[in-house]
Amino acid sequence: MSGMRWTAKNSEGYSAPAGLTADAVVLTVRDGDLHVLVVDRDDRPALPGGFVGEGERPEETAARKLSEKTGLDRVYLEQLATFAAPDRDPRGWIPTVAHLALVPAATEPTDPAARWMPVDAREPLAFDHEPIVDLALERVRGKLWWSNVAVGILPDAFALSDARVVFEAIAGRRYDPATFARDLRATGLVEPTGEERRDGPGRPAALFRFRSHEPAWGAGRRKRVS
Repeated sequence: MSGMRWTAKNSEGYSAPAGLTADAVVLTVRDGDLHVLVVDRDDRPALPGGFVGEGERPEETAARKLSEKTGLDRVYLEQLATFAAPDRDPRGWIPTVAHLALVPAATEPTDPAARWMPVDAREPLAFDHEPIVDLALERVRGKLWWSNVAVGILPDAFALSDARVVFEAIAGRRYDPATFARDLRATGLVEPTGEERRDGPGRPAALFRFRSHEPAWGAGRRKRVS
């Protein structure tokens, strides 16, 4: 990285941001643990992101960078917040519009510098990406039982036990299987597919799907720890 700082002034002669970036907190559940996608840099790993291109909206930049890192063109993506502290980037005053993305568990980075990092054992991140991740976790946990936010991670058809693994990883708590199944159905966000899956001996598991792949709200319920 060059030691030269970027500066800019507006037409009135006041200091102005030297650029605008978009970053994405990309989350998934792998082996029962919540993971975040990071890109290795010379100093510390960072969230995937980049400068907003001419004629782009920040969400388009976030989607483009996510596609470059994962190869995915259709993901759950929502705007999180704008981080604009003048000293957040050593290159100069460069605000970022942060986004939250959830992707399927089988997603593998296509960029050799990108990798999955466990959220609960994450390394220090570059810039102000630590509080951005913290805000993303607060957002997704707050919406977990009130919306279909988990649609980004779960497959099109899933057993309720699959959903419980994802919900437990996001929430950081354990759920009683029977209570979880009852309460997830009670949200009205999922519906049975009419199909079953047999993973071994015993009763086959009924398969469910989210009623919508677009953001939707349901009759969420606060959960008890089993």
